Amino acid sequence: MFWSALPVALLLSVSAEAQDRSWPPQMRRDRAQFALEASGALSQLRGDAIGSATDGAGFDVLASVGVSVLSLGGGYQRASHRVAGSDAIVDGIFFEPRLALPFAARNFTPFVFGRAARLEREVTGASGNAVARGTGLGAGVGTYVWLAPNVQLNTSVGWHELRFGDDGALAGSPIVGRTSGNHWQVRAGLTLGFDRWGR
Repeated sequence: MFWSALPVALLLSVSAEAQDRSWPPQMRRDRAQFALEASGALSQLRGDAIGSATDGAGFDVLASVGVSVLSLGGGYQRASHRVAGSDAIVDGIFFEPRLALPFAARNFTPFVFGRAARLEREVTGASGNAVARGTGLGAGVGTYVWLAPNVQLNTSVGWHELRFGDDGALAGSPIVGRTSGNHWQVRAGLTLGFDRWGR
């Protein structure tokens, strides 16, 4: 009789333990969450990807879907610079995955991200417009600070490698041939959605 009752007792014990267990947030099966984001950005340039251009300002817009600690997003970026007295615009679409770090506390959640972008650089000069297509690859760290349900302040800093093809050798263009370089970018903006993402 003892041996027949032992399996039942073990099952009841395991069931009770499972009910009492509190899984870490990273282990829970959360429903998908969606977010829209808009950020202002400042860029500090290195190399000759945009010639001897000044540091620039611009913006990003991003739509994301997140589950548990991972989110996948895509969006549009644009920045403006000055190079040799001409206007230079760099814009394009990008893909950005994010991973929440296990340090969330109260209304604060840090994350790391990567970015892959397909870009276009347009330099406007006296002789016309010189257009070149290129790529951007980068990574960085950021934070969400919850201001209200489904409203967060987002900030981030990232490093990106830029490469552009030949601009068509337009006469008078301050940028000639294939170019490469990198830049540091600081972003700050608002995110709508992601009320419990990464927490």
